[in-house]
Amino acid sequence: MTKNYVAALVLAAGLGTRMKSDKAKVLHEVLFKPMLLHVLDTVKTLNLDHTYVIVGHQREKVAELVSSYQASCITQDKQLGTGHAVLCAEYELGSAGGTVLILSGDVPLIKAGSLRAMLASHAANLPSLTLMTTTLDDPANYGRIVRDRHGRLLEIIEEKDATEAQKKIREINAGIYCAEVPFLFKALKKVGSDNKQGEIYLTDIVKIAIGMGLQVDIFSGAGGEELLGINSRSELDAANKYLQLHKNRQLLADGVSLINPETIFIQQEVRIGRDTVIHANVQISGNSIIGSNCTIGPDVILHDCQIGDNAGIGPFSNLTSCTVQNNETVAPHTNMIQD
Repeated sequence: MTKNYVAALVLAAGLGTRMKSDKAKVLHEVLFKPMLLHVLDTVKTLNLDHTYVIVGHQREKVAELVSSYQASCITQDKQLGTGHAVLCAEYELGSAGGTVLILSGDVPLIKAGSLRAMLASHAANLPSLTLMTTTLDDPANYGRIVRDRHGRLLEIIEEKDATEAQKKIREINAGIYCAEVPFLFKALKKVGSDNKQGEIYLTDIVKIAIGMGLQVDIFSGAGGEELLGINSRSELDAANKYLQLHKNRQLLADGVSLINPETIFIQQEVRIGRDTVIHANVQISGNSIIGSNCTIGPDVILHDCQIGDNAGIGPFSNLTSCTVQNNETVAPHTNMIQD
């Protein structure tokens, strides 16, 4: 049996007006890394056939950011909605066919395990479309999942177009889809822009698929926190705290001591050996590696540093691209950048 071609399409063209920023939304950092790269790093672990990124606002900067990834950028010249963004990839995706996993570049907390489970469910059940949903206590700003009185899926309604009754629905669209490519573009060409935004909504393909008598599945195996969409500074802060908490819990479980962990920010990729003690107000980022039985004093900043075993970094030090040997101690207030 021939393996089905599966591509990923990451939507990253928007400005993000609620961020109140001149910078493209997907370039804003979550725990030291632009949110788009969190999505691409997760997709990379899925080993799909290809990854495409839709770029638009500040396209040159976004394209430069993803240049080190095996991903192809496709330009959306005018931001006319999520459905229009996907239509921009018709040539690339249509020529390959198969299945496309559609994600948003502003949902950086999604876990690879959830995406694998969704892809597996889609492959097993063979629907035209699978959409990811979850239930939130506060569903504000998300598209709502509208069902009939028997619980059957009818459509997704965007909040700006929802009635007061529909706004009370707590099941929301996560903005992540698995779609069969031939169906996807056939449906998108039937989508209009008769809504309050005057945009082509990707979500409208759900109602179209149902109207065509096609199978549409719902996947709800992901946790609500990992589906946080970042559209504001407060949501950016929530994502930072989520990743900080999970990274610090992982380090504690691995035998690293954290003094006042709520003040410690360590990038996900950083590796730290057991019995190392990290004091308050520390930031460690980049490709830093900290050995075992080290002491990192308070108010230290480390970026792309290699710290050997039994080493000590004095308080208020700021090191970039530095190597500290085994058993070496760095004096307090050291500021150093090495090539």
